[in-house]
Amino acid sequence: MAGEKDEFFKEKESASSSSTPTSNRHPIATTRLEVDKFNGSNNFVMWQCEVMDVLYQQELDMVLEDKPEDIDDKQWTRINLHACAAIRSFLDKELKYPYMKETSAKKLWMKLEEKYTTKSAENRLFLKK
Repeated sequence: MAGEKDEFFKEKESASSSSTPTSNRHPIATTRLEVDKFNGSNNFVMWQCEVMDVLYQQELDMVLEDKPEDIDDKQWTRINLHACAAIRSFLDKELKYPYMKETSAKKLWMKLEEKYTTKSAENRLFLKK
C-alpha cells in the first residue's frame, strides 16, 4: 500500500510539473509590440530594429541566419513563411509589391537593407552615430 501511494504521488508530481512554465517560455510573448509601417520616408534603421524585436518576440529571428541542422526542410519553410509575413505586415502597401513572392526571410531582410539603408541620408547619419 505504501508503494502504491509513492507511485500515485510520483505520477501527480510529473503531471503537475509538465503544466508548469519552463525556462523556455518568455513572459514578453504576451506583450504586443507596436511598429509603424515603413513607407520609404521614415527611418528604416529604427523600423528594422522594431521589426527585429517582433521577430524575437515571436521566436522567428532564427530565419535571419542559416538553417539549423536540427530543423527539417518543411518546418524551415513554414517558419520562413511566417517570418516573411510578419516582416511584410509592417511594410506600407506600395512597398510590399516587389517582395510579395519572397519566401526566404533572410533574402527579404537583405533586399530591404540594400534598398533602404543606402538611400536615405537620415539613415546614413543615424548609422554614423
